Amino acid sequence: MKLNLLYSPSQRRGIFFLLILFTLYFIFLFFKRNSEENISPFVVIESEVFKTLEVENQIIIPENRNPNFWITKDWVKLGFSSSQIKIIQNYKKKLNIFSNKSQLLKCYAFNESERKMLDSIVVIKIKSNRVDIRKSFTFLLSSKSPNYDLKNYFDTLYFEKNSKGIFNYYVSTSKRNNLLATKNCLKGKDLNIYSLDPKTLRRIVAKTQKINRIERIKKSKFVVNINLADSLQWRKLRGIGVKRSIHILNYKNSLGGFVNLSQVNEVYSVNDSLFNSIKRFLRIKDSSVVKININTCSIKQLKNHPYIKWNIANSIVNYRVQHGDFQLIEDLKKIRILNNTLYYKIVPYLTIF
Repeated sequence: MKLNLLYSPSQRRGIFFLLILFTLYFIFLFFKRNSEENISPFVVIESEVFKTLEVENQIIIPENRNPNFWITKDWVKLGFSSSQIKIIQNYKKKLNIFSNKSQLLKCYAFNESERKMLDSIVVIKIKSNRVDIRKSFTFLLSSKSPNYDLKNYFDTLYFEKNSKGIFNYYVSTSKRNNLLATKNCLKGKDLNIYSLDPKTLRRIVAKTQKINRIERIKKSKFVVNINLADSLQWRKLRGIGVKRSIHILNYKNSLGGFVNLSQVNEVYSVNDSLFNSIKRFLRIKDSSVVKININTCSIKQLKNHPYIKWNIANSIVNYRVQHGDFQLIEDLKKIRILNNTLYYKIVPYLTIF
């Protein structure tokens, strides 16, 4: 009762409010200290992780900056994994040597950051093996007819055929050629070394290639008449076996005969390189072909031809039904879906009689 008499109601309310403020302040300090204690260990761990990563990602650049001389250990020091190193080594094996930096960076084992890193450290210097061609040739011998045996002794041999029909042979004096073979060809005579300027050399090389091609054709008397040849004759050509010869004969029969040499290249098993290697042996001495009479044929007969699809065959027969027999082969041009390219392709195989 005495205490209640000492303070008025307003004073008691003020004291009660101050006590609440002090209580809240101490609660705030308590939670703040606990939260700082809980966060501080995470800060320490995070810093330790970053330090560990910095140590792991540290790279050691090889003393020799040329990757052609790097071994597995060097790639590991640069931070590459074993799978990446395997890809790099297989890539190098295919190329034999990295001739420049861009060739190395094309390897798909690297990501963008690794490419930038390698671009900054790699140095590739390839010694040039160029030789001054004006001082590297010597006159070897002359002959009235081609001397094919010389190619068995020299890996760099050039020749030209002059206006009198004489073949002049030149041989490279580089180390790649057999010096003893040169002496044997000269039959003890001294080497007559002189300069060939680039313009003359280019002319000789061009003539050499042309003469080689012409002489090979003249030398070979074997030819295949593509309309009359059987399987055995086709198989005499290099690259033509039993299966390919059958493919060619089947295609010839389905066409009705070949009208030009390029049609051999249309056989699905004869690629461009094979055709180019055998076409000099091919001839058409008998150009007669089996023709289809467009005034009497059926749609089935037409569409069996390799050049004529079903819609073309159907259009030809329908045109004949609507307008009567074809009076001229050129009447086919009146069919809208038949373009000029296809027209000239199928005309040799069609007749109106």
